[in-house]
Amino acid sequence: MDTLDRAIGDYAARMFLRYFRRGTLAGVDRPHVDLARDIDLLRAHWALSEPVRTFLSYVLTHRHEAQSLLQFVTRSDDAVARGRIDARGTILARRMIGHPSLVIYEEPMRSFNTGPNQVVAWVVHTAAIYAARLSALQPVGSSYTRLVEDTMADVTAVMRLDAFREVFKSVAVHRRPGPGALRDAARSRRTIYRLAISAYATLTKVEAGEETALLSVLQSTLIGPLEQWRRFELAVGLGIGEALSAETGENMSLALLGKTAETPIISCGRYHIFWQGGGGLFSQPALEPSEERLEAVLAAYGMRIAADRPDLIITDRLAGRAVGIVEVKYLSGDTTSARFREAAGQIVRYARGYSSETQIDGLVRASLIVLSREAPALLDENAPAPRVLDFAGLSNGKLQSWLQERLLIPPA
Repeated sequence: MDTLDRAIGDYAARMFLRYFRRGTLAGVDRPHVDLARDIDLLRAHWALSEPVRTFLSYVLTHRHEAQSLLQFVTRSDDAVARGRIDARGTILARRMIGHPSLVIYEEPMRSFNTGPNQVVAWVVHTAAIYAARLSALQPVGSSYTRLVEDTMADVTAVMRLDAFREVFKSVAVHRRPGPGALRDAARSRRTIYRLAISAYATLTKVEAGEETALLSVLQSTLIGPLEQWRRFELAVGLGIGEALSAETGENMSLALLGKTAETPIISCGRYHIFWQGGGGLFSQPALEPSEERLEAVLAAYGMRIAADRPDLIITDRLAGRAVGIVEVKYLSGDTTSARFREAAGQIVRYARGYSSETQIDGLVRASLIVLSREAPALLDENAPAPRVLDFAGLSNGKLQSWLQERLLIPPA
């Protein structure tokens, strides 16, 4: 089961990058991400990752390890020399200005604006920017909040160190350290610069999509839902969105999960995918006789029938209707048949609230049941029954087959 859980986590990594609710570390092995579209979120995770946190912590505990450079600054003064006198410059200046006691000299000064320190400052400055961007996305209760706050506190403390104040004034995040600065930092025997280079190199490798760098970042930062069944639902939603994009030729966009409610988590052309929400299209159908009896029983105790929602609902925003209901079941100690029966009953029940009586069968046929494993076979393709597949079906072509043959068929 652990292998399946890891596979689900890897598959849903793109959704977890946008999951800002209460959760726990996702624990990915081979995260499934789209580098071009996810790059800013990956940089934000880099800002919170173990290489950056280790570097910031070391700088704060070894602040005197920063190395300065002795430089000579040419100055002029009246009869005072705080360094080596420039005899030629002094004579020329006196003749030009007519000041008999003017002195030109070179004053030795310590400067921390060196190549290695520029690497340190750039890493700190960049981490500050991306951590702040991630902080702005966090709703109340997000599991990232503490990690972001701790990182921002360390960044602020480093920026206040006297040794780096001069360097921070000359560093811009859009201008990366030059090859000379990187070379000098890499050659240094001081740990502060080796950690700075390590953090910098990790970012460049993440931006290049190197798998080991992605793992080193996401294994220490990526948060997913606490419950495995929620992770599986997000994985299925992502799979459907990618399949829709492939079939329709439209770009897929992913929403941030946590700041808004009743909004689609995935949009692709005219199609929206809602997670644990109805998309505003559900109409409460009339109660059936058994439901009326249940309502009376619960009313005697001051209770009402619980309102449940589909795991995923696919809507056509142009037509203003639901086109498919998706029930996702993660098997954990349950029998396949029991969870399948539960899912089938839910789809039939939900279909009554998302379509008219004459269109219920069509909506049921266009719907989908996804089990984590051991999906049963559909024996009658013409029956008013949903398709079913398991986790492997997200990538073996069965999902595309369902879209082509059931979901994307225009209504008669």
